[in-house]
Amino acid sequence: MKAPFVALFLALATSAAAQEMQKPELIGAITLPTGLKIGGIEFGGISGLDYDPRENIYYAISDDRSENAPARFYKLKLAIDGSGVQSLDVLETVTLLDKAGKSFALKDVDPESIRFNTATGTIYWSSEGDKNGRPFIGEAKTDGSFIREFALPEAYIPDEGKTRGVRNNLSFESLTITPDGKTLLAGTENALTQDGDKATLDHGSRSRIIAFDLASGNVTAEYAYDTDPIFTKATLPPFWNDNGLSEFVSDGNDLLTVERSFAMGVGNRITLYRASFDGASNVKDVPSLANQSVTSLSKKLFLQLNEGDFGLDIDNIEAITFGPMIDGKRTLILASDNNFNHGQVSQFIALKLP
Repeated sequence: MKAPFVALFLALATSAAAQEMQKPELIGAITLPTGLKIGGIEFGGISGLDYDPRENIYYAISDDRSENAPARFYKLKLAIDGSGVQSLDVLETVTLLDKAGKSFALKDVDPESIRFNTATGTIYWSSEGDKNGRPFIGEAKTDGSFIREFALPEAYIPDEGKTRGVRNNLSFESLTITPDGKTLLAGTENALTQDGDKATLDHGSRSRIIAFDLASGNVTAEYAYDTDPIFTKATLPPFWNDNGLSEFVSDGNDLLTVERSFAMGVGNRITLYRASFDGASNVKDVPSLANQSVTSLSKKLFLQLNEGDFGLDIDNIEAITFGPMIDGKRTLILASDNNFNHGQVSQFIALKLP
């Protein structure tokens, strides 16, 4: 017979372990086909998503570099209840405008992330780079008109010799607003050129997260985030594979991060981590993280999605937001970038959190 305190300890340990093992439940998923046109404009390229609880709508940004239509975001209505995702309606297509009030020319921007500020009723959005690879983070009204641009430190701006700055197509994929509404966080998909290598099968990449004070626009801090290595070899030509920090969202003092890894012939692996700033080094004004003693954000596995999980063909997930409460539980909405590729779809997945 076990002693009472031993039995109690085991019961508590078992209960804690069970809670630790609880994972999000699938509510449902819905897809839109590549090639779908709304008002003559092709829908797709969803690389960022954010929920407005006041209006019960979503802001979804397209990574179209004004190639299919002017750079834009969409206002969406997702009907979700306890039994599934019932419908997805595209309410409006909004063109993003530059300082002059004009739409962006071909390849002038590469939109990747979007966040809605409930306090101001405005959006923040990021671009991985213009024709010269220069990234952009800005604020706009919900009609797409320009409000301001955040000044980026020199370390993020590519130089002519390509020895410094964000890498092509591996720049600002992630944005989130802290719960107090005072800070905007932006994250790069992989390391800055001077900070280290891209992710490989053998090692991850040291991304940077930069913090902006929303009142002044000033940079207040920077942190390192280490991605995982690429999860597997590609099996089909041209044998492309990658891994990177594709999005994050604030959850209390932590971040829920999305790492999207892809290998041709295999498919996608989507890994969500809970990342903590506790003990992380502030690397603000450090020009290069190479050969530096730096403590990155700590990561704890939250959820991993492989092909076939939940009975789904997992697509190129690049967007994440908290959605409405369902049955008293928080929801998490994921969305995919179809790359305007007819072999892919725009996929929206709704999960109920434990």
